[in-house]
Amino acid sequence: MDAHPLTRRAFITAVAAAGLVGCGTTRPAAHHQPGVLAHSTPVGAVAAFDVTARDPAELAAVLRAVSSRGATVAVGASLFDDRFGLHRPRRLTVMPRFSGDVLEPARCHGDLLLQALGDTQGELDAMLAPLPGLTERWRVDGRQLPEERNAFGFEEGQGNPATPQVWVTPEDDEPAWCVGGTYLVVRLIRLAMPTWDHKSTEDQERVFGRRKDNGAELAGMIGSHVRRARPENEAHKILRRGYPFTAEPGQLFICYQRDPELGFAATQRRLAGEELEKYVLPFGGGYFFALPGVDGTKEDYLGRAMVEGS
Repeated sequence: MDAHPLTRRAFITAVAAAGLVGCGTTRPAAHHQPGVLAHSTPVGAVAAFDVTARDPAELAAVLRAVSSRGATVAVGASLFDDRFGLHRPRRLTVMPRFSGDVLEPARCHGDLLLQALGDTQGELDAMLAPLPGLTERWRVDGRQLPEERNAFGFEEGQGNPATPQVWVTPEDDEPAWCVGGTYLVVRLIRLAMPTWDHKSTEDQERVFGRRKDNGAELAGMIGSHVRRARPENEAHKILRRGYPFTAEPGQLFICYQRDPELGFAATQRRLAGEELEKYVLPFGGGYFFALPGVDGTKEDYLGRAMVEGS
């Protein structure tokens, strides 16, 4: 016999160190969808769908299919009704109406959202092509302007956090399947370009709080868009991405964060009444949760833990 018999405590400690104890002791590695932190591409689009799958097995088949497309996949609050028995992310709600919104129901919300980024329109169409179990609710396509500028002529993405803190972690008060995902907010915004274009460059810069030529922030512009949008806590900074519409004067606005209330919603409340409101008309979009990424195994698919673990 061994001169130092293995005690029960020592056995449990050894097993835990090997990663063999149940989920209460060890945590699986978090995986992320690559499209969240991806650089902007020449073209981008988002499409929202209503799910017509009738049970969890059919929903899993839909998610397997979209997982192979290369799009970023997110789910809306309406997917968490009584159809599938899923555990909803705690901070996922229906997007409320904010100051200046004129929301069109047909262009809002959805069970499932796909974000497609690519070099050509054909790539977007392939990622967003119809699938059994999904009915398209709305879609908006955008095209990057030269030098990655928004439709107002300013550099896009200025002020994004250097180290984005957008991922749900095990420490967050969320269902376990949410770890590695992030909250995604989409806003569809029409722009009053004729009125904006009649303003001088100096007035446009004053409204934004930045130089148009080099993106430098202007000093003293306390009421500008840039200053009002900035959170007091850097941890609540949102990661933003934007594409001007291809069909009309407008901007497709996308942002990611760990908490939409502390991130996007708080920003919108700070911006209420700003001068830029005269030139923008938000009319659609929604709140969504971008699913955690896959682990690389053949059996895994986006949303597997959500469907099979609920």
